[in-house]
Amino acid sequence: MDQEFTILLADRNRHVRKYLERELAGEGYRVVLAGEGRGLLELLACEEPADVLVLDPDIPSYLGTPELIKLLHRRHPALPIVIHTFLPDEGNYAEMPGVEVCLEKSEDVTLLKKVIAELIHKYYPAYHWSNI
Repeated sequence: MDQEFTILLADRNRHVRKYLERELAGEGYRVVLAGEGRGLLELLACEEPADVLVLDPDIPSYLGTPELIKLLHRRHPALPIVIHTFLPDEGNYAEMPGVEVCLEKSEDVTLLKKVIAELIHKYYPAYHWSNI
């Protein structure tokens, strides 16, 4: 990959964060980690813009998940959000602004990697993809 894309990964479980960081970094992505809502908002305010946000809706937040997603979308309307959760917890997140897809958490992250690659292709169509 000639261009390094940034994945912002927000998950309440540090073991999940580290596992997904290894897996996604192995695909050539730059991975930035957040363990709670306030840290996520601070990262988005300070860091280079992320290309995709992978969000555990159970992340601790002073706002609550629906309000956090609405705030994220208002501040970063071009940031695609992947809800990464256990399906019974999915709620109505798929209908929220900015949410592109809801995925079930699994040890096999193949689908997550595929969805991230598709979102980057969708949001960066001018990028030359033949060398990926």
